[in-house]
Amino acid sequence: MTRIPSLCVLEQLDLFAREAPPPPPKAEPRTVPPRHRPQGVVYDLERFFTIINQTAFKNELAQGALRWSRNRWHLTLGLCDVKRRTITMNRALDDARVPEMVIASVLHHEMLHLYLGVSEGPNGTQRYHTPQFRAVEKIFPGHAESEKWIAEKWPLRGRPAIRRKTEESSFLAYLALMYP
Repeated sequence: MTRIPSLCVLEQLDLFAREAPPPPPKAEPRTVPPRHRPQGVVYDLERFFTIINQTAFKNELAQGALRWSRNRWHLTLGLCDVKRRTITMNRALDDARVPEMVIASVLHHEMLHLYLGVSEGPNGTQRYHTPQFRAVEKIFPGHAESEKWIAEKWPLRGRPAIRRKTEESSFLAYLALMYP
């Protein structure tokens, strides 16, 4: 047996539907979260990208999204998403105690991923660090010194230092002079 609701209940439902306030307007989605930008407290990733692209890639590499990570990572220095063309650098590297050549070396490593892409290894697996990749990476000026600094002093302890570096004596200025 089916019950038919009384007219009073139907009228109440209709009244409720009319008096309900409209839903609030949706906020515009942010395209870039505030702390997810290339300009850090100490270092600007766009400046590094421009100079490394000129010197190491002869401006052949189209810029993707550059950003600092939201949090400080303990092990990973940088990430590259080749499909989305996004390079994310560890926020812990945005520290005045980290030499410019380390930032440049890590960013160069991630830029190589964009430049060389992903190759297929045995059994159809993806290979990111091929012998060609490693050979090109070692050619970059300051690579060996950066690897040594990372092995000896990473991860950094304590609060980050925010003193900005001077432009004249910077590693990037040296790179720009090396490859006019």
